[in-house]
Amino acid sequence: MKKKRAETLTFLTQNELKALLEGAKQRGARDYAMILLAYRHGLRASEICNITMENIDLEAGNIRCQRGKGSISNWQQLSKDEVKAVSTWLRKRPKSPTPYLFISRKGSPVSRSQFFRIVQAVGKKAGLSPEKCHPHILKHSVGTHLANAGMPVQVIQQRLGHRNIQNTMKYLQVSSAFVDRAFESAIANGAVV
Repeated sequence: MKKKRAETLTFLTQNELKALLEGAKQRGARDYAMILLAYRHGLRASEICNITMENIDLEAGNIRCQRGKGSISNWQQLSKDEVKAVSTWLRKRPKSPTPYLFISRKGSPVSRSQFFRIVQAVGKKAGLSPEKCHPHILKHSVGTHLANAGMPVQVIQQRLGHRNIQNTMKYLQVSSAFVDRAFESAIANGAVV
C-alpha cells in the first residue's frame, strides 16, 4: 500500500506578511483591519466576514472568533494595534443597520468572494506569488509563525480554534527550527543529559 504524501504547507514569510499588511493599510482601513484580524486570529474568509458588532469588544480588547467547519469558537484578546485598526475602521464605516463589522460602501456585508478579491489584489500589489494570494494563507501563516516562535502546540491549537490537535500538528512539521530549538532548550534546562 502506498503511503500518502504529506502536503507541503504554503505560508507567508514575515517580510511577505509585512508587505501584505502595508499594502492593505494603503488600500484602506477596512481592508487592513480585515487582513490583520484574519491573520492574527487564524480566521477563514467566511469567519472574518461573519464577525458582527456583538463579536467585538474594543473596551475590553476582545474578539469572539466564531469558527466554522466544526472548529472551536472562543473569545481572544486583541492587541493594541488591532484595537486601533478596528477603531479606525469604525470611524470610517458607512452607517448601516447590518450587524456585520465589515461592510461595503453600499452597507452590505463583505462576502467571502469579496474578501478573496481583496486579499488577491493586495497580495498581487505586494508582489506575492499567485499561490500566496488567498485568504487561507493567513491562517497557515499565523500557525507556522507561532510554531517557529516555539509556542506550545496547545497554544497554537487554541489560537486557531482547532478541535482536533492533529490539525495543528501540520504547523510543527513545517518547523524543523522549532524542533531544534525545543531540543536545545531541553538540553540547556537539564531535561536531557
